Amino acid sequence: MKEMKPLFRLALLLFLLTGCQGDAENAATKEKGGQDPGQPAQASKDVDLSNTPEEWINEDKGELYQKYIEKKSWSKEPEAYKKATGKAIDEYMKNIVSKETGKWTEQNWTQSILSILQTGYGDIASELENYEVVYEEMELPDGRLLQDVPMDEITEKEDKKVNVALLIDSSGSMKADVDGESKMSLAKDSLKSLAKELPESVNVSLIAFGHKGTGSDADKDMSCKAVESIYPLQPYEEGAFSESLKKFDPKGWTPLASSIELANEQLTSHSDEKTENFIYVVSDGIETCDGDPVAAAKKVKADNTNVKINIIGFDVDSEADGQLKKVAEAGGGEYSSVKTKQQLSEIENVWKEVINKNTWRWWAVNRFSDNVWTTVDHYNALRDIVSTYQTMIRNEENRMIQTLNRLEKEELIDSEKRSAISSLLDDRQEKIRNYLNDLESNKHEEVKTVSDELDKRLDAIKKQVGI
Repeated sequence: MKEMKPLFRLALLLFLLTGCQGDAENAATKEKGGQDPGQPAQASKDVDLSNTPEEWINEDKGELYQKYIEKKSWSKEPEAYKKATGKAIDEYMKNIVSKETGKWTEQNWTQSILSILQTGYGDIASELENYEVVYEEMELPDGRLLQDVPMDEITEKEDKKVNVALLIDSSGSMKADVDGESKMSLAKDSLKSLAKELPESVNVSLIAFGHKGTGSDADKDMSCKAVESIYPLQPYEEGAFSESLKKFDPKGWTPLASSIELANEQLTSHSDEKTENFIYVVSDGIETCDGDPVAAAKKVKADNTNVKINIIGFDVDSEADGQLKKVAEAGGGEYSSVKTKQQLSEIENVWKEVINKNTWRWWAVNRFSDNVWTTVDHYNALRDIVSTYQTMIRNEENRMIQTLNRLEKEELIDSEKRSAISSLLDDRQEKIRNYLNDLESNKHEEVKTVSDELDKRLDAIKKQVGI
């Protein structure tokens, strides 16, 4: 027995040395990032398969997806996209064959595939979530969007009054023809159209000047005194206004200054601090009755804090053009020179817009179709986003199928393992698809809600102003 003790000790020492060497090799392997052959290899980064839909949406893009596929466009360069997908899968396969995957579960495989090849959906989800349902075309004259205006403000009775004095030059030169019709006839038609389109709450008057006598010196005094309120300042009544236009014709001189003074008397007597006043003049020449229309315009501004004098120079020469422009500037308004019937009609529409900035009507008339078409634009924009993420999901699904095909072909997985992996991948995609669909559905409903609310506002405006 004493002779066996040295041999026993030697054997024990060799056993211990061999065991220690094995432990050291395993430790070194783990330090270098190697995998214990007895355990499943880990994916290059952890992907939690218990993710919620939102967590799946916000997962990072796969490493090889970013390297090869992300910057390629399926719609613009499908062949390049397919080639990039092939490169990504090839590199994945090259890397995976070097791993000990024999004991991998379907969870291990799914984590591995996703961490390398999954698409990132965070950006497209943010685009949907942050999509702004704004109807910029529905901007009020004061700069606000109609969708931001409370309904009670829209239905609130308008306290502001608007007065409009229409002044028409009835001097003899207005007999001249433009586009086959007399300037007087065209001017009357223009003012009639303007008055007819005014909201019911607006007061309007019609002043003719120079409509008596002739252009002779003998009749000058009579003609220069011919400044008359043919239709007194009051709400528009179509029959009475039309009859008033028949009461005068182009005859004599041009007492422009006196007509502005009469308009000033009318407006001043019917105004308070909430009243907005407009004077519109159609004339084809300069003051010829020794008045000072610029001084008259300045007095109008001095007597009425909220007033504008806008003038149309109808087929005028350069001298009249210069004077009428100065009158408009003194009255705080704008001057327009027109030569044709079409140009006269265009300026008339501009005048309507200006008058109705504070009365809703003319603005609202042109907004009903804007609501419809802007709603269509929003739906089309959302449809484009849906098409984008559906393509992303479809391409990712094809990429996963190709990868599983390769893995099965290389006998790294069998059909049963493949089916289990597919089930996990499908479950993830279903969560992502449903999440994005819900975002789109909510945004679609938001568009409908805003559009319906705009319809209610427009209907209220229409009812309020009697359209």
